[in-house]
Amino acid sequence: MMENEQTAARSWRWTALAALPALALFAAQASWPWPFVSDDSFISLRYAARLLAGEGLTWTDGERVEGYSNLLWVLLTAGLGALGMELVTAARVLGALCTGFALCLLAAAARPRDLQGSVVASLAPLLVAATQPVMIWSLAGLEGPLVLALLAWGFGGLLRRYGDEGADAFAKAGALLAAGAPFALACWTRPDGPLWALTAGVGLGATALPRGARAAVGRAFWVGLPALAAVAAQLAARLAYYGDVVPNTAHVKAELDAASLGPGQAFVWDALSAMPALSILAACGATAALLARPTRAFVGTLLLPVLAWLGYLCAIGGDHFPGLRLLHGALAPMALLATLGLSAIPRAALRAGFAAVLGGAGAWIDAAAARGNPRSAEARSETWEWHGKVLGEALRGAFAGRAPRIAVDAAGALPYYSRLPALDMLGLCDRTIATTPFPAWLATTKPGTPKPPGHLRGNGAYVMTQQPDLMLFSKPPGLPLPVFVSGCEFEDDPRFLDGYRLALLDLGAPALVSGGTQPHLAPRWVRVDGRAGVVRDGERVTVPGYLFGAFALPGPVIRRHQPPTGDPAVDGATVRNFEAAASFYEQRRFVAAPGPDGGLDLVLPREPDATFTLPLPAGTWRARCVPDGSADATVAARPEGAAGPTQVTLRAPRDGARVREVVLQRAPR
Repeated sequence: MMENEQTAARSWRWTALAALPALALFAAQASWPWPFVSDDSFISLRYAARLLAGEGLTWTDGERVEGYSNLLWVLLTAGLGALGMELVTAARVLGALCTGFALCLLAAAARPRDLQGSVVASLAPLLVAATQPVMIWSLAGLEGPLVLALLAWGFGGLLRRYGDEGADAFAKAGALLAAGAPFALACWTRPDGPLWALTAGVGLGATALPRGARAAVGRAFWVGLPALAAVAAQLAARLAYYGDVVPNTAHVKAELDAASLGPGQAFVWDALSAMPALSILAACGATAALLARPTRAFVGTLLLPVLAWLGYLCAIGGDHFPGLRLLHGALAPMALLATLGLSAIPRAALRAGFAAVLGGAGAWIDAAAARGNPRSAEARSETWEWHGKVLGEALRGAFAGRAPRIAVDAAGALPYYSRLPALDMLGLCDRTIATTPFPAWLATTKPGTPKPPGHLRGNGAYVMTQQPDLMLFSKPPGLPLPVFVSGCEFEDDPRFLDGYRLALLDLGAPALVSGGTQPHLAPRWVRVDGRAGVVRDGERVTVPGYLFGAFALPGPVIRRHQPPTGDPAVDGATVRNFEAAASFYEQRRFVAAPGPDGGLDLVLPREPDATFTLPLPAGTWRARCVPDGSADATVAARPEGAAGPTQVTLRAPRDGARVREVVLQRAPR
């Protein structure tokens, strides 16, 4: 083996040793929030699943909409799926591999050559492994771990090359292009990825200022060129495939205004406070590196991206997800700043001693802070995505043959597991809703109206025009009444009041992936004449059992989008409508439940009778229940030859009954 090969082999052995404590800490931390997976991750997984099924990078049938903002992550997950791996597992495995790879790259950035160097190199990966974003999001299914890996590769590579060769390391265009490759991939991972490429290029360009402005601009240009090419290629592909210049998610989340600064600043402060060791050591490292002549020129290459990213988070209002999801973009350069600061200590033994103490204490402090943070506990206790799995699988089993279209507020787990055509009422995966202006009435609504970022779009009239067959409000298992903009805008629409009925689906207390069992009662609004509703075939009308006893909303109950009327009669009617809906939901007299074959049966109690009213053509109609004899069905008498609304009544035998459907047949004339 040649000398340089032997040196490289020894270096990687010391690098592996340096990364080992961080890898062990990561394994311990990542297991703590198990089995948390973000609902938004299932949006990406639905795109991956449909891609593998030959349906393209689409979320549902119809218009193509780019409802994801992590193209490279979707493609990599789909790649593992193509190898036969279940997609949720694929996303978890990919997250673990990316995080592990990132920790190794951070260790390699310090160029360890011996035991003392290995101790110094262990500082950056230890500090990162202890943080809340790594603990919560490494296995949560979204692209954060890939961002971390790419930035560890990009910034770690810059630091490693600078440490080996100094400013001369970036004198050649080829070296700069290679250095820019990770940032180009980051642009395909998140739409805000160009910010990292830009700031890294500017910082690196500043290192060439002693040679003149031309050299500085050239250095920034060559390191940023791969990212520019990546953005241009994705833009061309997006225009050709989706017909838009930005991801659809950008329309939904484009809420940049002065009002975002306050929440954004609070988010950044909370984030830095939640990982105090990394924050303090990064600041101290930057200061020490600025004071030391050998590292002074390079500090901006790491510090500028950190400041720019934190400023960006302030501008967009932070992030409402638990676990500091968006802090992945700052972790690598912050940890590398701490490592860079150690280089100001002249003696190797002293550097190693400082690294051992700071790494051990810092990791312990940040790991404890991560586990003790209330937002971490929120992620750990979050189970509603797994209710989405249970409900989605139940709907797939019940309706796969008829393929009803479901309208949802939560566009992740429920549509992913149902595999049904879907409409996203918050607009992430629907261009019309995403590009609908923010409703003015949101600014005047009463306190208590939820307004999380990314949840403020809606278009109630458009949703009604789309005529979804099933509607589910809020997160699974759902709420009986509207919560967000679209639902609030159509609650008084005659198409909703007359055309939909609230039916309850009782799935008992299913075992969830998170462990244990929890009650699951799902309120679904069913379009009476839709694919999940009444089927008319000439002289025969088939009514699903769950429509019997279903609730018809008599009028609006929230009126968030309407100006106050000041009319006691209107306000009183609103209260009565709400009380009627609440009473129906709480009493649970009529519920549906899956039968042995997965179809939905009405669980009909002995009392009271269940009724359903529907328009029938003129003639004499007879009714029978399926299964035959399960219950007695009677059609209300009406004048001979009359047509119009007709009430059908179900009466159960002594022990109750399960009714799949009621078949109405018109007698021959």
